[in-house]
Amino acid sequence: MRSLRHLLVGIAVPILLLGAFLGIRRVLEGFRRPHVVLIVIDTLRADKLGAWGHPEPVSRELDSLAARGVRFERVLAQSSWTRPSIASMISSRLPRVLGIYRERHDVLPGRAETLAEVLDRSGYRTFGATANPNINSVFRFDQGFDVYVDSTSVWAWMRDEAPEETPIIRQETPIRPADELFQEALEWVDRSEEREPVYLQLNLMEVHEHGVPMSRRPEFRELFQGHPEAGYLQAVRQVSRDVGAFVQELESRAGWKDALFVITSDHGEGLGDHPGVAGAANHGRTLYESQIHVPLILYSPGETVPSGLEIEEPVRLLDLMPTILELVGVDGPAGMQGRSLVPLIRGREISLPETFVFETEFHGVDKIGIADDDWKLILSDDEQAGTAPLELQSNHGTEDGVRTNRAEAHPERVRRLRRELRRWERAHPRAPSQQPGDGGPSPEERKQLEALGYIQ
Repeated sequence: MRSLRHLLVGIAVPILLLGAFLGIRRVLEGFRRPHVVLIVIDTLRADKLGAWGHPEPVSRELDSLAARGVRFERVLAQSSWTRPSIASMISSRLPRVLGIYRERHDVLPGRAETLAEVLDRSGYRTFGATANPNINSVFRFDQGFDVYVDSTSVWAWMRDEAPEETPIIRQETPIRPADELFQEALEWVDRSEEREPVYLQLNLMEVHEHGVPMSRRPEFRELFQGHPEAGYLQAVRQVSRDVGAFVQELESRAGWKDALFVITSDHGEGLGDHPGVAGAANHGRTLYESQIHVPLILYSPGETVPSGLEIEEPVRLLDLMPTILELVGVDGPAGMQGRSLVPLIRGREISLPETFVFETEFHGVDKIGIADDDWKLILSDDEQAGTAPLELQSNHGTEDGVRTNRAEAHPERVRRLRRELRRWERAHPRAPSQQPGDGGPSPEERKQLEALGYIQ
């Protein structure tokens, strides 16, 4: 009898193990990480959306996604112009660590692993498209993409980096519209293997080009007439409509229930907030709230992120990459300088920095700023008209350049923030930049990078 039991056990155990193995295999074969869609609405200020308090009906679709997803109240960009900000966003490294300072012609260095590269290595199919030539492949923003679609038009100063037939962006040459980029992304998704997760990264330019009526469809050019920011609000209205339609199209497809949609911007726009400050109506030349406070929405039709969650803690675009990677279950590379915000999303406490630092070096201006919950200290190493070498700004209420400089009224706050900024600068020395066509850092630059600990 005992030997019979042993015989039965000897037969049963392998059968059970085989069954367990086949079950696990079926689970593994059925498992797929969520699709990820990152939409960057270039030059979009957070406070121009209804979800952030704007009174005009400009962003119904974006507001709806914010209400059904996770809305971050206060997100700061690392820079107030496109290339360093997006480079920082998709690599979780500071612009000065990447060596991106100047528009002509610093590039994203190969030593920085991008979000697309990490996801590609983890089994994702990757597609990117940009309407902004500032992140074209010549500046190495195609790293990690199976397909990367450059802007079809360029700024005049980029002529040397573009094919001869590429049109120059002018009033009569509108940028490629969002609905075209979305359609191309949808066609690529339809050609992809259904079993593989996909990563889509799209940069939209309608809001950036708010001063160019040709960048908007006729039905939107009649909106908000008489409003001092009519062109900007029209552009926001159009891109909100297009983003909403694109998200709806994707989430209705099989396999997209748990997709993660991330909607944000690279920087804001000064508009009329800073009279008397040279160049402040646009972006890149100041570090005021209007130019570094951007929206961030995480949305999933399924359960990848919760619905109806508002997070008030200040965070950074630098934190976006580690957050996305944790949400889809992918380990991030060493060297990321942001931190995952998933604990906040899951209702747990997180140790966030008490101060955030941001910089801009753009067309003759050179500024660095540091902010805490209430104040922003900006140091300028330039002679920009209308600004002071040192400004203390409140993070709350309207700013109008020099008239709200509170430095003399709050000397102790100035000293404290300057101490913090000096400590930060010592911990983050500036790396050398690379140029288009560089095969990599020179031997001397490599020595500098090794000494700074950026490469081994």
